[in-house]
Amino acid sequence: MIGEQAAREAIEPPRPGRGLSFRSRFDLAFDFVLFVAFGVAYSLNFTGEEWHEWFGLAFGLALLVHLTLHWDWVTRTARRVLTTTGRRRLTLLVNLLLCFDLVLCIGSGVIISRYAMSSLGIHFLDSGGSWTNIHERTAEIAIGLIAVHVAIDWRWVTTVTKRMFHLGRPRTSGRANAEG
Repeated sequence: MIGEQAAREAIEPPRPGRGLSFRSRFDLAFDFVLFVAFGVAYSLNFTGEEWHEWFGLAFGLALLVHLTLHWDWVTRTARRVLTTTGRRRLTLLVNLLLCFDLVLCIGSGVIISRYAMSSLGIHFLDSGGSWTNIHERTAEIAIGLIAVHVAIDWRWVTTVTKRMFHLGRPRTSGRANAEG
């Protein structure tokens, strides 16, 4: 059975994404969208203030979806924090710091909003300079934490990307490998 599949793949390479679960493909695509969305929202000079606020709100909602999709990992890892590997502890710590930082960033952005929140009928009495300072600092910190978050998961990202788009050298087994 495996030899037949290897022979078929030697003649006709597997389709991109073959063997990957829908969830892995969705996670990679959604994570990429989040990464780009943060970059766009961060680029105030590119978007302008009004679009920056709307992108920030959309990013906050997408972040809630992301957290919900990975909640099972969060609870499993949190329960096993004392018995798990150092790498998982580091990942959990970075993810918790990133989550806390982005909650502060998005929350302070909501408070200092001039366009998006008022168009939704929500007004804050005093959105002084300290909230602007918190918003700017947490956005800068998020850049570093996102970089660490991506770096920790880089092996998964590259593996899923290669499998999804059939990049790299195809793997064959048995006789087909010896002949190739």
